[in-house]
Amino acid sequence: MPSSRFLTATGQRMKWCGPLILAAMAVGCGVTVKDKGSDVNVSGVMLIYTDWVPPGDSNWDKDSYECDHEAREAVPGLIRIPGRRQVLAERCLMTRGYVRR
Repeated sequence: MPSSRFLTATGQRMKWCGPLILAAMAVGCGVTVKDKGSDVNVSGVMLIYTDWVPPGDSNWDKDSYECDHEAREAVPGLIRIPGRRQVLAERCLMTRGYVRR
C-alpha cells in the first residue's frame, strides 16, 4: 500500500494537471496555419475572386453566390463525392464568362 506521503505528492501534482492541460488546449485553439490554395472549407466550395478573370459586365458577389447555391442544390448533402460541388460551381462561373487564371 502506498504511503500517505506518496499520495499527498501525487495529489499536489494532479491539482496542477487540469489547469495546465486547459492552458495548452487554449493556446493550440488560437493557432491557424494558412497558405494560399489550401484553405479548408466546410461547404466544399471555394470560389476566390483572385483566381478568376471576370467579364466586363460582371458582379462577382452575385455570380459567385448564385453558382455556389446552384452547386449545393445539384449535389445532395448526404451523397458526398469529393470535389463535385467545386467542379459544378466553377463550370457555372465559366458559363457566365469568367476565365480561370
